[in-house]
Amino acid sequence: MEDNIKTIDKMKMGAVMGGTVGLCVGFVFGTINIIRFGSGAKGPISMLSQYMLGSAASFGFFMSIGSVIRSEGKMPAGIQWNQKPLPIQINPRQQHPKFESEQ
Repeated sequence: MEDNIKTIDKMKMGAVMGGTVGLCVGFVFGTINIIRFGSGAKGPISMLSQYMLGSAASFGFFMSIGSVIRSEGKMPAGIQWNQKPLPIQINPRQQHPKFESEQ
């Protein structure tokens, strides 16, 4: 049960951090777009808030998912060191038939 609480807390922290970053990014890019293209019929405050909330929601969502993925499936330190690497077969390099006569 403690692992679930830790995972949920990490998810909340990722959402808060992503939301904060998203608000800042939305403010910067929203301000730039309003200056370049104008605010339209809605007004500058409404347009800026749309940019900020949209980017905060997307950043928060992806940061919360990323923090859950990062916190899942960790093994104890001793188990990680005892795992054997996968055997990799390396084939020797072969000369292309076109270039065999040049040597």
